[in-house]
Amino acid sequence: MSSFLLIAWMSLFPVFGGSGTPLPKPTGPELEVHQAHQKYVDAWNSHDPKAMGASWSETCDYTEPDGRTVFGRDAVVKLLTIEHASVFKNSKLNLIVERVQFITPDVAVADGSYELFNATDPRGRAIGVRSGYFTTILHKTDGNWLVAAGRLMLPQVLIWRDSRTDMPK
Repeated sequence: MSSFLLIAWMSLFPVFGGSGTPLPKPTGPELEVHQAHQKYVDAWNSHDPKAMGASWSETCDYTEPDGRTVFGRDAVVKLLTIEHASVFKNSKLNLIVERVQFITPDVAVADGSYELFNATDPRGRAIGVRSGYFTTILHKTDGNWLVAAGRLMLPQVLIWRDSRTDMPK
């Protein structure tokens, strides 16, 4: 089952990073990237696939956690239309942009986390809260930040890692 497109976006609320310290309030171009994600979340929570599609570039690609990939804004809108008429029709999305890195002044990579509430399986049974991570690559076009690529990830326990092994910082 698909898990969410997201990309996405509840980034303007005070949040905490992995270290437990408050994330700094974004400004300038970083704020614009946060706002682009929030616009997507607002469209998601209004269940408006056309408005969600406006957040994606014409030649974008989107990969769901199960590896399914769609190419192009029209395919993203088609997928969202199907999902929001069924498994996501009552869903609510919360999204937090945790990091933004600018590759160039008009290309950004955003990483963050999301929670999806009130989704169902294809038979209409509640599936509980879905929590995961996302990465989006955005390109500023005609003054607007559009998603060129979006990736969703669901947390997995890595069998080769134990609790004594920390990731390098």
